[in-house]
Order: sequence, then C-alpha cells, then structure tokens
Amino acid sequence: MAAIIDESRGKDKAAFVAFQQPAWHGLGKVFTEHLTASQALQEAQLDFTVGKLPNVHRFPDGTEIVSDESFFTFRDDTMRVLGSKLGSQYVPMQNADAFNFVDDLLEKGNAHIETAGALDGGKRVFITMKMANEIMAKRNDLINQYVVIANAHDGSLAITAMVTNIRVVCNNTLTAAMQGASDKIKVRHTISQQQRLQQALEILGVSDKLAENNSSAYADMLKHKISKEDLMDYFGNIVFTPEEMTKLRKGESLKEVASTRKQNILGSLVEYANKGVGQELALADDGSLNMYYGYNAVTGWLTSKKYSNEDYRANSLLFGNSKTIMDTAADLALNTGKIQSLRKQSFDFNLN
Repeated sequence: MAAIIDESRGKDKAAFVAFQQPAWHGLGKVFTEHLTASQALQEAQLDFTVGKLPNVHRFPDGTEIVSDESFFTFRDDTMRVLGSKLGSQYVPMQNADAFNFVDDLLEKGNAHIETAGALDGGKRVFITMKMANEIMAKRNDLINQYVVIANAHDGSLAITAMVTNIRVVCNNTLTAAMQGASDKIKVRHTISQQQRLQQALEILGVSDKLAENNSSAYADMLKHKISKEDLMDYFGNIVFTPEEMTKLRKGESLKEVASTRKQNILGSLVEYANKGVGQELALADDGSLNMYYGYNAVTGWLTSKKYSNEDYRANSLLFGNSKTIMDTAADLALNTGKIQSLRKQSFDFNLN
C-alpha cells in the first residue's frame, strides 16, 4: 500500500515524527519525550519556508509573459512546486506561524504532541495532539480525544484545528461532530502572545465541550436497544439512497436495486458487526444490541477497510467521504426517528 509521506530530504529524513511508537509507514523519527512545537517542526523536517512567485505564460512563438493574476508556491529547500493555481491575494502561511499557538496548549498541560509530519512533498502539514480529555463510553471502553491542526501550502485547505476521537480497544476513528456540534475550528493567523493564548483557550474550550457532549451521546446510544431488523435498517439508511430505499420497501430485491459495490458494503458492515474488534464490548451489559454497537460497526469498517493509499485514507477519515459517512452514522444513531424502515426487504446476511 503506497504512502506519500514527504521524503524530499531523503528517506532517512522522512517528514514525520511520532511519539513513543513508530507510525504505520515505518518512516520518520520516533521520539520518547514531549516536544515543543518548534522542536516537533524541526524533528519532523517541517522547518522549511514556502515562497510565492508569479506563473510565466509561454506562447508558441517563444514569447513569455509574467502573470499578475496567477501564482505558484514552492519550498525553498527542495525547490518543489506545492501549488500552481493561486491568486494574487494568497499569502503562504509558514509552518512556524501556523502552529505558533501550540505551545500555549502544551504549557497548560492539557495536551502533548503525538505526531507531526508533511504529506505529498510538503503540500500539507499537520500536528496531532493528544488531549487530556478522556471519554469512558462504558466500563473498559476508553475513547481518547485528539486535536489535528492541519495547513496546506497548495491553497486546498485553510489552517484548521479539528477534534477527533479514537476508540482505544479497536483504534477506530469516531466523529466528534454530534448533537449539532461542530468539530472544526478555523485558526486565525496570530501574532501577539495574547492572541496566541486566546486561540489556545478557544481550542481547549471546544475540546472540553465536545468531550462532555460526546460522552452524553455515547451514553444515549448505549441506552437505545435495538433488534437485528433495526440494525439492518440502520445500515441500509447509511448505504442506500432514498430512491433505492423506496424500491426496497416496495419489495424489489437487493440485487435488482443496488450495485454490487453497495451489496458488498452492506455485507462488510454486517461482517464487522459480527466479528469486528471491540464489537463485543459495545454490546449492552445484558448482551443486547444497541445503537452504539451499530455506530461502532460503521466506524470500525471505515477505519479498517482498504484505501488506495494511506494519504487518501487519512484525508478521507478526517476531511472526506468517510468523515461524511461517520457524521451521518452518528446523526442516525442519535436521531433514530430519521431511520426509514426496510422491513419488507429480507437481506441475505446473518447477524449473530
């Protein structure tokens, strides 16, 4: 499985650093002590500067015109182009400036840097902090909270801090955007110490609020007991379009309505529900099914399924289609009145 961790300075200087244990790709330097933001940037090979220059248009006769509307960004150490279709108003946010408030979070003892790195030649950079907040969904089912701060030098992403949850027993990624709360914070370009402190306090406040919000949400999911038929309705509402669900309710067969891909997805969800890591722990204390069990089957499948490469996997889980599906799964698990029944349909899948 290909990864596009930045190796612009050589494989022995891969742009990634992880805390205490090596990351999935085996690249970068593992460290065992807590780092400051500046130390993490240096250790992760993120101490490069991004420049911006106008694009040059070359005509068939050899004439060249320097554009005053179209610009590109580049790294000053490798002279690699990062973004090529940027406007005149775009100002590169240097890595040191993008993460200049991180130390205020660290100094308060509310977080420590767990990973830092660059992807795709330095087009995207990130720092991941493990927060002090922990959520206990139920006995022995611990969920850790993280804040991912990401910035892009190709114009594709404004610097953003995003809260995400990781279920320890299975390493599943869980959405923190539940019950109407947003899990993203737009980070401003701060200069003064007071502004940096304010930015850090804002992130801490959102993190604390989401931890409380998510703890309540998981408890509600656990309390909502369901039947096997309810669980299949839940999966169906995630996989199928409204039009497909209407046809299924009218009695049309799954093979007639759904593509092979969607049939396989439904089968994978059922398989993860039956055999996935952590599913037994997600059952109610009396062993009955509940919405937390169903929700973790969806997030577990999304986290563990194969992606074209690890960069796409990370982007999908944090910002892309997988994140959208997780948000939908959480919304349906907490608002079961939105789930449309497919009871007239008999699926050829067995739930334990």
